[in-house]
Amino acid sequence: MIAEKGTLNKGYMGTILRVDLTTGKVKTEPLPEELAKLYLGGRGLGAKILYDEVKPGIDPLSSANKLIFANGPLTGTLAQSCSRWMVITKSPLTGGIIRSTAGGSFGAELKSAGFDVLIVEGKADKPVYLWINDDQVVMRDAGKLWGLLSDEAASALRKELNDEKIKVATIGPAGEKLVRFAAIVDDRRTASRGGVGAVMGSKNLKAIAVRGSRKIELADRAKVQEVTRNQIAISQQSPLFQGFSHLGSPGVTVLLHELGIYPVRNFQGGILEGFHGNLTPDKLEEAFIKDVHCHNCYIHCGSIMRVARSPYAGKEVEGPEFETVWSFGGEVGNTNLGMIIEANRICDDYGVDTISAGNCIGFAMELYEKGILTKKDVGGLELIWGNQEAIIALLKKIVTREGIGDLLAEGTKRTAQKIGKGADKYAMHVKGLEIPAYDPRGAKAHGLNLATSNIGASHMTGYATQELFGIPEPAERFTPEGKGKLCKRNQDLMAISDSIIACGFPFLFGWLGIATYKQLLPAATGVEEFSDEEYLLKLGERVYNLERAFNAREGFGRKDDMLPSRFLTESPKSGPVKGHIFEMDMMLDDYYEARGWDKETGNPTRTKLESLGLKFAADELEKIGKLSE
Repeated sequence: MIAEKGTLNKGYMGTILRVDLTTGKVKTEPLPEELAKLYLGGRGLGAKILYDEVKPGIDPLSSANKLIFANGPLTGTLAQSCSRWMVITKSPLTGGIIRSTAGGSFGAELKSAGFDVLIVEGKADKPVYLWINDDQVVMRDAGKLWGLLSDEAASALRKELNDEKIKVATIGPAGEKLVRFAAIVDDRRTASRGGVGAVMGSKNLKAIAVRGSRKIELADRAKVQEVTRNQIAISQQSPLFQGFSHLGSPGVTVLLHELGIYPVRNFQGGILEGFHGNLTPDKLEEAFIKDVHCHNCYIHCGSIMRVARSPYAGKEVEGPEFETVWSFGGEVGNTNLGMIIEANRICDDYGVDTISAGNCIGFAMELYEKGILTKKDVGGLELIWGNQEAIIALLKKIVTREGIGDLLAEGTKRTAQKIGKGADKYAMHVKGLEIPAYDPRGAKAHGLNLATSNIGASHMTGYATQELFGIPEPAERFTPEGKGKLCKRNQDLMAISDSIIACGFPFLFGWLGIATYKQLLPAATGVEEFSDEEYLLKLGERVYNLERAFNAREGFGRKDDMLPSRFLTESPKSGPVKGHIFEMDMMLDDYYEARGWDKETGNPTRTKLESLGLKFAADELEKIGKLSE
């Protein structure tokens, strides 16, 4: 196969790879230069392709859905912390757009094979895997791989293809069984949120194996090198750097617990009894073995951990990250780090999102506490808070869709609808995506982002570092006024970062941001427009509005930009957030005004869409009665 290339071939490879699993047809298309300039890469390109090619109303688990793997113009280059990869599709968990990002090396290898984007469409009639070896792209039988754990499948593929350097993105048994929050795994780094692994499983695609040998050309290699050196020097002077580069995100657990926003027992409170001395950095140090890192990243925030003394001793795993320390810690009333590490291992092996998995278990435990679920309903398990044996047993049922696990594998929203009896009151999700480890009552801009995120409750859509870390400047976290404008800016900036596609951590801590992007991007690509900060900000806003237009076609609107009633009417009974609730309507009006969207419907207006070059979206929304003038 001779790959077709676009005219933009610095930073970019200039090629889109398209694979139809139904027919087995493989073809390449040039990456249009104008498309790259308007949407950059990663999240932006993925959103545009998905909007254009996936019709409204299709079942996310049908062959009509598409799975888009995208990297960015800095992926695989000298630029540090910019080699992540992203999967964009229609979510089986929310029914809206989803983009899920992962670290590791898969994205850089796909680009070295010559591709900026891989579009997977259709459905194979039996389990297959893709083997991409530069221009050679073939579909092969995966019957022997089906049922294997994620790392087992990757190892088997490297052995079959006789190359240990092959990079593999695979699903585990949970993706095969269509668990709606199944992940795609790249050497224990995962694209987790929203069920991208279930979409891959629905297509009978077990794995994608990639080997690339192509050189990525840069417009100004010396400039990229200079900016990168400055970036590293600046970040290493930060007081946050040493701690974060050692233990990674779990290092913030104590801070967020002290702020009272580390959710406990399915978001009933924000302070966990027994937290100190059990889930603190000293305990993490006891389990720590070594630092690991993603492709071309100097931060080394990943950690290999192993517990020395406990029922879970001897089992080694990468992680857990902060979200997992919460989802199998405070969320389920557990303070045993060994159990958290074991749960993390099971989630990686079977391929599921730790946030949604732990959230579903916490949800079930509260239903058990309230008498909505009985011991008989849950297969004889005693779902009392902190019961480690029951938590692990229930997790195994979820990832294999066994018994009550088959129901919980549908996610909290669908599970609550099927159970009835008022269970929806205890389902902690936004748009169907389970809420991560932050109590919105104690950080208002952060909570507003969770409510308005296009993919559902994602902290990484517009993380309010101003409220939590005072970066780049402090913001009063309990004040609702003015948070709409702050939330919008955070979301637009993150849309730029996700389209590059850069790691969120150095972005959030101020080590890598728009000031650096506007130097790196033109140096890598030769596109001078990328040196203009206003151009990049408009690009980020364009991506956000296009995602919103995709969701509007699916029927989403103001009614869906909503937090669970618990946060609007109940206040934590203790801790720093005691006495606070979330002022939803007031803050939502403020946000829509900042966005230039209609306050009644929550939909973008024609004026806003056309100002961002999205007239095609405005015209389509007008046809279906979803456009506000």
